Amino acid sequence: MHSDVVERDEDLALLRGSRAGLDALFSRHADAAYRFALRLCRRPADAEDILQTAFLEVLRHAAEFRGESSVKTWILGFVLNASRSKAREESRRRSRQGNAAVTRDPAPDGVDPETADRVRQAVEELPEHYRAPVWLHYVEGLSPTEVGAVLQLPADTVRKQLSRGIDRLREALVPVGIAGSVLAILPSLAVETAPPAIATGTLSATAKVGIGSKIAATVVAAIALSSTASALWWGQPDEDRRPPELAEIERRVREWQPTAEERRFDEIGWVPDLRTALRLSQESGRPVFLLTQSGRIHLGRSDGGSQFVRPRALADPRIISTLNAQFVPVYLSNADFERPGAALEEEKLRDRVWSSARRAGLPSGMDGLYVLDPEGGAVLGSCGLGAATTEAVMALLHANRKTAPGGSLVTPSPQSVPPPAPSGSLTLHLTARYLDERGRVEQVRPDFHEVPAEDWIVLSSEEWSQLLPAEGESREVPPAIARRLLTHVHPSDISIAVDPDGRNRFEEATLRAVRYSRSFVRLEGRLRMKRSFTQMSKSSELPVTASLKGVLEIEPDRSRIRSFRMISENGSYGDQKFGVAVRN
Repeated sequence: MHSDVVERDEDLALLRGSRAGLDALFSRHADAAYRFALRLCRRPADAEDILQTAFLEVLRHAAEFRGESSVKTWILGFVLNASRSKAREESRRRSRQGNAAVTRDPAPDGVDPETADRVRQAVEELPEHYRAPVWLHYVEGLSPTEVGAVLQLPADTVRKQLSRGIDRLREALVPVGIAGSVLAILPSLAVETAPPAIATGTLSATAKVGIGSKIAATVVAAIALSSTASALWWGQPDEDRRPPELAEIERRVREWQPTAEERRFDEIGWVPDLRTALRLSQESGRPVFLLTQSGRIHLGRSDGGSQFVRPRALADPRIISTLNAQFVPVYLSNADFERPGAALEEEKLRDRVWSSARRAGLPSGMDGLYVLDPEGGAVLGSCGLGAATTEAVMALLHANRKTAPGGSLVTPSPQSVPPPAPSGSLTLHLTARYLDERGRVEQVRPDFHEVPAEDWIVLSSEEWSQLLPAEGESREVPPAIARRLLTHVHPSDISIAVDPDGRNRFEEATLRAVRYSRSFVRLEGRLRMKRSFTQMSKSSELPVTASLKGVLEIEPDRSRIRSFRMISENGSYGDQKFGVAVRN
């Protein structure tokens, strides 16, 4: 409650403060206002118009605010009024209808995309007198009293509408089996963000929405009379404007990140190396569970067997629980041993395991699972990754348990982590995933498509500074840096060597950086290369093509990159579509 009071006080100060304060107020509430408008009108183009109209009305009436409600509630009231006015513009709505196609909204973290879509659609199909209160209360977090202030209704009426609205939602969702989860899912639906292109200037906004001349005249007068009111709600000044494509890039970056389900591998308490695993095994009496594999299983850049076992057996909750409770899990990438001296001691220990398996007449080789005895490290059982089905792994574990269940010896943690980097470096995370024919994240995934690939790219300060042109300028990114950024722009294949991306045969790998405004740089690029899907026995080369676009937010003096976002467009690997997202 204290934080709510502080936020209200801050909002009031921002409303009555300087231009920078009003910019901050717009940024704070634009997303909630846009989502509310979108739920009311269902069309992104109309929601943008409503948001602009509402904020211009807020500007017009700012001096009249007396604090009877919170500033956020007051703003949402203008959104409601603007949406109702918009609904009466039938002829204009019909003329826009063909241009307002909606792409699928990003799924909330931890919620299946299809489930999120069904709940969102069910909300949008409610009558407005249920839809508006349900969205404001359960999704945007307003209290019934605050919802009443927005809708100009008594709080008791709002509570009745909320109860009846939830009942309607549950009835609609019973056939798909998610009626009982609706209250848990609703708060996670607040994912849309207001397009930055809205915030490009008050005068251009008045022209875009076509508001009445009286309002336009009021705005122009305000601009003429007050330096602090000249831009108010519209974010950065013209000389520091945001590129209009930033919202789409941000959406794609969020959408293409690995999901919690795709990272079930991280729920296992992996020990960092085999030597430590053998020591913990002796101390605890638990067998070692050793995975040796070609490539980088934790990055999704590995051979076929590794790619199958990670999303199947090693994502099964029963196996994860058993490993954490009764084994010492550890994995080794053979890529670590292909560079002389990179991990010599680990390599010797691994080779002893293979020799022990061969002597016992058990499956052995670089792509396998091994259970090692706590006393001496002899191989108790093994399984090649090609045969490591969920049932086979469960049987291997059950046959070799030595202790009663207990806690994990190592706290599970993310396995895809940035490498050590010198001070001042820019560390980038890349996600590459296959897409369906419509360019969306696949819902049905064939082999090699189960988890996205990940990579880490580190640019020194000398390298990333070459991405930043001076104001009003553009520059070609040096070829070596462009290739560093683009060499991983391809989805998973069988990449097993120490330098799997040395297989790229580049035909074009270019990036151009354009200074868009004081704080923003645009990146535009093109990639064409040939790459074989397999490596040990090379397949024919497949073409990789993609366009790249990105936005960098920087310090105006070019001393730092605050934010790096880049995505691929129209990416294809042979006949497969893919998408790549890069972020710092």
